[in-house]
Amino acid sequence: MATTPIPIYSQNETFYVPRFEVYIGGKKLDANIINDILQVTYKDSINDIDAFTIEVNNWDAEQRMFKFAPPQKKYEGVFDPGKKIEIWMGYSKNIRRMMRGEITGLDPNFPESGASTLTVHGLNELHNYRTERHTYSWVHQQKTDTDIAKDLCQRPVKKGQPGLGLAIDPKPDSNESADELVFMNNEFDIVFLVERARRHGYDIYLEEEKSKPTLFFGRTSDTSAAPVYQLEWGKSLISFRPTLTTADQVGAVTVRGWDRKANQAIEVTYTLQDLWKEQKKSQTEIARLTQIAQAYGNRTDVITDKPAHDKDEAKKMAKAALTNKNNKLIVATASTVGLPDLRSGCSVEILGFGVQSDKKGNLQGSSSDFDGEYFVTDSTHTIGGSGYRTEFTARRDGPVTQR
Repeated sequence: MATTPIPIYSQNETFYVPRFEVYIGGKKLDANIINDILQVTYKDSINDIDAFTIEVNNWDAEQRMFKFAPPQKKYEGVFDPGKKIEIWMGYSKNIRRMMRGEITGLDPNFPESGASTLTVHGLNELHNYRTERHTYSWVHQQKTDTDIAKDLCQRPVKKGQPGLGLAIDPKPDSNESADELVFMNNEFDIVFLVERARRHGYDIYLEEEKSKPTLFFGRTSDTSAAPVYQLEWGKSLISFRPTLTTADQVGAVTVRGWDRKANQAIEVTYTLQDLWKEQKKSQTEIARLTQIAQAYGNRTDVITDKPAHDKDEAKKMAKAALTNKNNKLIVATASTVGLPDLRSGCSVEILGFGVQSDKKGNLQGSSSDFDGEYFVTDSTHTIGGSGYRTEFTARRDGPVTQR
C-alpha cells in the first residue's frame, strides 16, 4: 500500500452533519423539494456503471393529494426520465460530487398504509455508450490503460468493432505501467474502460464544458488527495463479515495452445508459489498461505479455450487466471461511517482481529487472516434518517499488517 493508511477517527472531520446536494438540469433543487427527500443512495463497482436512487415523499399533507406521481402542476417535470442530474454527498465542510448522470426510471409506491413515496432511479451518463459488446485483445503492444483508453476513444463507432468515437482528456499517473496482454472479453467498451480506470483509482466521466463529448480518463486533484483509510473493528468498523473459502481455489493453472510458427504444442503451468514470489510475499505470509493451500494445492485448472500463440503469452494468461482466483480467497462485506472518498477501486487497511491500536494510535499485537490490505470492489453510500453510512465489499489484496 503506497499511501500511509489514515485512521478516520484521528481526522478533523466531525462526521456530525451529513448532507447531500442534488442538481437537476444544472440547477440545485429547491429547498421545498429537498425537504421531501427521505434517502439518497449512490452505488459504484469496479465492473459496472455507477447508479443512484432517491426516495422522495410523494404525499402533500396540506393539499391531501400526491406531489410528484402523479405530479401537481408546480412539480411537473421535476424528475422526468432523461433529465441530467448530479449527486453530491458528504459533510458540512467536506462534500464530494459522487456522480453526474441522468434519470432513467421512476418507481412510485402507493402502500396499503403509510404515506406514498417515489423512488427515482438513475445511472452515470456513461451508460449511453453501452451500445455493443466486443471481444478484443492488446497483445505484445506494451500499452498502458491510458493508451488503451486513447485507442478505444479514437476508433469510430462501427458495428462489430470496438470504438467509442470520443475525444479524450487523459491525465495518467507518471508511474502507470504497461501490460503486454490486455483482454476485453465480451464487454461494452465503456464498461471495460471503467474497470481499467478503477484499477488505478482514476476518475472517468464526460466533460460537459467541452464543445464535443470528451471523456476524462485519469486522476484529478481531488482523487490524488484521496486517503487510504485505516478501519478498525470496535472503533471505525460498524460491521465486518469476512469469508475465507477454498472451494474454487486451485494450486496451479495450466494453459495449452499451439505455436503456429514452430508448429508445436504449447503447455505452460503457473503455480501459487510462482505467484507469491512475484508478489514478494513475506516468509510469514507464505507459511500461512501454504497451510491454507493444503486444502486445494493439488488442484489444477486447465485452459484450452483461449488462444495462446507462444509460451510467454500462455504464461501471462495462466498468471492472470490464477491471480483472479487467488483474489477471491478472502472477501469481506463491511460498513463504516459515511466516507465519500471510500469508493470502488480504492484500498483500505483492516485492523482489529489480531493487530489493534493503543490509545496513542500505535499498532500492536499479532496478525490474523483478516487483518491487512483490502481492495474495494463495490461501495454503497446512503444518507437518510439514520445519518450517513458507507457499506462496501472488498477482497484481501495485500500483506497482513506486521507489528
